[in-house]
Amino acid sequence: MNPIALLGIFLLFFIGLAMFCKVPVAYSIGSATLAVVVAAGMKSSTICTVAFSGLDSFPLLAVPLFIFAGAIMQHSGIAHALVDLIQSIVGRLRGSLGAVTILTSAAFGILTGSCMATISCIGGIMIPEMKKKGYSDAYCSALAAASSFLGILIPPSVPGIMYGLCAGVSISAVWLSTVGPAICCIILFMLINYFRQGRREEKETTPFVLSTYAGNIGKTFIRAIPALIMPVIIFGGIYGGIFTATEAGAAAVLYGIIFYFVKRVMNKNNVDETFMNMTVHAAVSTATICILIGFSNCSGRVISMIGIAEAIKAFVTTHISSTFGFLIFANILFLICGMLIDINAAILLIVPLLLPTAVAMGVDTIHFGAIILVNLSVGFITPPFCSSVFMAQKLSGARYVDIIKEVMPFVIASLIVVILTTYCPALSTFIPNMVAGAAA
Repeated sequence: MNPIALLGIFLLFFIGLAMFCKVPVAYSIGSATLAVVVAAGMKSSTICTVAFSGLDSFPLLAVPLFIFAGAIMQHSGIAHALVDLIQSIVGRLRGSLGAVTILTSAAFGILTGSCMATISCIGGIMIPEMKKKGYSDAYCSALAAASSFLGILIPPSVPGIMYGLCAGVSISAVWLSTVGPAICCIILFMLINYFRQGRREEKETTPFVLSTYAGNIGKTFIRAIPALIMPVIIFGGIYGGIFTATEAGAAAVLYGIIFYFVKRVMNKNNVDETFMNMTVHAAVSTATICILIGFSNCSGRVISMIGIAEAIKAFVTTHISSTFGFLIFANILFLICGMLIDINAAILLIVPLLLPTAVAMGVDTIHFGAIILVNLSVGFITPPFCSSVFMAQKLSGARYVDIIKEVMPFVIASLIVVILTTYCPALSTFIPNMVAGAAA
């Protein structure tokens, strides 16, 4: 059967099961893969072996380790220390609470690498505070939702690990490729917050005293040191050549466990979850991702064997003559996938299909990874299927329609960053190349 026809069968089963029958994404991928195997006349007995072999990977151990480390840091009360530190730095600015939400979400991403963890933790803290300050419910929700995906773009992140494994490139380089786009998002979001909310607020009337200002920063910095040690361990160890990304995850877990129990002994009320519950949550998340990886590995193997990737490459190179046009096509596809399905599932599905074409078009694999991750992250806040907005709505109680109106400026700003990431490769490759050069 024609490879494109087999791809149609795969998409028909996948979309039909995942969207209309509400079957979990992992099982939808597995069922769609089985349908293609049957249609192509292949042996179905190899599916279990291929699924298991996809999990037999040392770098893949980084996924449960970073999930566990993120869960520990999320529930150990460390977010309040980050909020206080950033508030002490930017608290005198007009619209400071919005700025704190943006910057803390970015900082919290270093600890968890998760969009949902960022919005549930930081949003849960900052939305009530912004409402007290006079921010509208809808704007609070929109700002928290938009800021949450910074938790994916600021390393480390599980989606970055997924792309690194699929593309066979350095995970640390993939992590660093999204730092430039993340900084651009932070700057644009801060500007939107100022013009939307900050300029309406009165200027700080208390005289500025440098000693007092520095003293407040010093006090909050000391309390935030436990949070700041985590990225030092991870990135200092990786780029210092001490351990790999997977071993960095193990070091992060060890530090997180020590920090959790020390804090629990000092004051039990400073933690909002038991160690057993955190372990169970992390195990459930890991199991979900592992099932997804297993079935996605099957689909990737089948796609390779029956020539779907090669057929797509031939089709695209025949009908799209330029790299510019291919990247437009890729951006639209990634953005739609980011709106509809889980980011890890999207990476596992799209990368095997489009990476050969991207390489043939002369697109750098690290740059391509940044394009994918930024687009899929923006999908979290792009209507109509914007999971971050739904999460923020639960925290604020605002109407969905009102939140969508407020989130649109952030969507537009994010799309500007998507364009910059796509057509200014240096934005995503400069930092990885600089770090690689320094290491050499």
